[in-house]
Amino acid sequence: MPPPRPVPSAAAAADGSQELHAELMRLIGPAACREDSHCRALPLGAKPCGGPEGYVAWSTVGTDSVRLQAVAERYRVARAARNQRLGLVSDCAVVMEPPVRCVPDAASPLGGRCQAQAGRGGPALLTR
Repeated sequence: MPPPRPVPSAAAAADGSQELHAELMRLIGPAACREDSHCRALPLGAKPCGGPEGYVAWSTVGTDSVRLQAVAERYRVARAARNQRLGLVSDCAVVMEPPVRCVPDAASPLGGRCQAQAGRGGPALLTR
């Protein structure tokens, strides 16, 4: 069973990012796949120093990539505005895009689920 998804903080509700995060997760859905080539890493949010807060795996199979990218950009803008409004700071560490794979999953309609792999993603790795 995959680890639970990170949930944006209560402060995110004020800027709409919580709803955008939920919409992203709905668009990603089960991230069903048959092979690694179906899997991609989506950058999420915005760190105060720049760059994404982390990544989440998604599948090109059955996902509207144009809509997903548009919602991800709206989420990034909302998080960046929140960071600025609250005067937040971060460690300014670069969060590297993690490798993603199609891992076997008997519950998946295609027999697999896209999953970000540990390693290069560091502590900001957001898995499904």
